[in-house]
Amino acid sequence: MRKLLLLLTLLLSISTYVAAQNYTEVVYLKNGSVIKGVIIEQVPNVSLKIKTSDGSLIICQMNDVEKITKEERYTRDYRKDANNRKAARNTLKGYKGFIDFGYIADLSDYDANKVEISTSHGYQFNNYFYLGGGVAADFYTDADLIAVPIFVDFRANFINKKVTPFADIKTGYSVGDVEGLYVSTGIGVRFSLKGKKALNLKLEYNYQQYDYYYSGYYISYDDTADLEGLGFKVGFEF
Repeated sequence: MRKLLLLLTLLLSISTYVAAQNYTEVVYLKNGSVIKGVIIEQVPNVSLKIKTSDGSLIICQMNDVEKITKEERYTRDYRKDANNRKAARNTLKGYKGFIDFGYIADLSDYDANKVEISTSHGYQFNNYFYLGGGVAADFYTDADLIAVPIFVDFRANFINKKVTPFADIKTGYSVGDVEGLYVSTGIGVRFSLKGKKALNLKLEYNYQQYDYYYSGYYISYDDTADLEGLGFKVGFEF
């Protein structure tokens, strides 16, 4: 019987210890402060000594204490954390859309400065690679010309962070007043917003082939001009 009592006492002590490990003591002070930890020493009606989670020791006078409670200690679920990190890496996967607005300054000798508005829609394979298609409207500021490029769009994010450098390339064909091959490539920075949304800032090189027909008093002919430009764009991603 004595051995049984000793065994029961040991089991009760172990159970009490394990249960205690899942709780932390919370001391509320009259000045509004809250201290969480383990009470390692208590002098009745005089003082408390509390060891906090970072190893600090805090001594409180009992006349400064409002109340003492216990709360369940947080146990970290590393498997859940890993799943959350994996889910975070896939948050951009799925449909993706872009709207960009910017100014392209002419680098050739044709005074082909223009304002460009574009939109692209497609599929984001993961947080890094996007492929889609889009259309733009180019308004040439030094001539009464409007072009409508239709293009395929490929984009790559270099890292998976809230602020991410990226590069993209668009290639296609323009119709309207200016017809010909269209290529645009740029590098920029993506600033993540809530959900899948983001703000994009980009420096862009723009190439537009211009196939035109010239007709004069004595001569007429077909010719091609290479319009090159460098510009800055602001975009919204959703």
